[in-house]
Amino acid sequence: MMYIIVGSGLAAVRAVEALRDSGSSAPIVMVGAESALPYDRPPLSKEFLRGETTLEDAVIHGENYFRDRDVELVLGAAAKHLHAATRTIELYDGRCIAFDKLLIATGATPRRLLVRGGELDGVMTLRSGADALRLKMALARAGHVVVIGGGLIGLEVASVARAAGKDVTIVEAGRQPLARLLHGEHVAGAIADLHRSHGTVVRTSTTVGELRGAGRVEEVVLSTGERIPADLVLVAIGVSPATEWLVGSGIDLDDGVLTNASLETNVPGIYAAGDVARAFQPDLHRHVRFEQYGSAHEQGVVAGRLMAGAGVTAVPTITPGAGSEQFGVRMQVVGDAAKADRVLVRGSLEDRSFTAFFLVDGRVCGAFLMNRPRDLPVTRKLVARRAQIDERRITDETEPLVEGSYVEAGRR
Repeated sequence: MMYIIVGSGLAAVRAVEALRDSGSSAPIVMVGAESALPYDRPPLSKEFLRGETTLEDAVIHGENYFRDRDVELVLGAAAKHLHAATRTIELYDGRCIAFDKLLIATGATPRRLLVRGGELDGVMTLRSGADALRLKMALARAGHVVVIGGGLIGLEVASVARAAGKDVTIVEAGRQPLARLLHGEHVAGAIADLHRSHGTVVRTSTTVGELRGAGRVEEVVLSTGERIPADLVLVAIGVSPATEWLVGSGIDLDDGVLTNASLETNVPGIYAAGDVARAFQPDLHRHVRFEQYGSAHEQGVVAGRLMAGAGVTAVPTITPGAGSEQFGVRMQVVGDAAKADRVLVRGSLEDRSFTAFFLVDGRVCGAFLMNRPRDLPVTRKLVARRAQIDERRITDETEPLVEGSYVEAGRR
């Protein structure tokens, strides 16, 4: 038996851990396009940019960990093509590696801004450690920073830049930053207000028409015609699943690698996990691709156990989750609010201390917490169980959010 894991991010590492923890002793080869040891990405847009940590601090496991577990690291070698029929992968350096079981965990790549001037120096994206290092050096020199896109990465970088005294403008196409993730403007407005209160300019319902400069970006021209000075532009408009190397391989692709609920593709013995996977979610009756830390962790663990044949009879439903920190305010996203039809708020949006519950047909499908770490354990359980909750009790802060909060509507 030979296992190959293509990718060196969180999902890939968790799969390695699960394979070994499940008792499999077969050789494992991890193939990664980056030369660095596997590392955590969340600190790159926060602690690393602030100078509180180094890239070495983000490393998940050192070389000894993989060597001691008979894991061969093939780093700095991107996969070029998968030959499913012969069960081999071809690398760009010319090597071909055979496998019995394969995990596709190649993650995603940042979307580019397709406007005139998008190729100018000073226009950056943030995904890898190398990206973070370049961005950190550029931030030190910049006076005017424009962040295009109001997702978590863009907001975190904007927070770091503004705290460092830079003039910062966020340009967001939607009506509020994170409006899609948080089901509309009501809850998401609290995040925009947080940034504005710290002096960040937030332009919503606005797109970028052009970037201008003599070799290096100097200004951003908005769809409104407004021209904003810029020494540095961060493009944070989302990511695309890294599936180019799978085109023509026979693997079913549709905004990611399609898998069943067990994370297995249409080709037996080939699995996918993390940002690249679009897995079937039985509770939602559809395929979903999550781009969050929590889902990469959970899917990596599940994939590793299943590949090892560890006697898993029921695949748990993935509950995605992500954490963020902006201007010292802690935030957590749990679950998926895409299909929510109602929002209940426990706490105060104005005071930036609340938990927002997103409901579908009266059941909790997701939540967003701002400065509410004490609510997180119970909230995760409510989301995971898709609990039908007593709406009065869940929003009444005189009643603690404890196990009793699982009371269904109409019952005590």
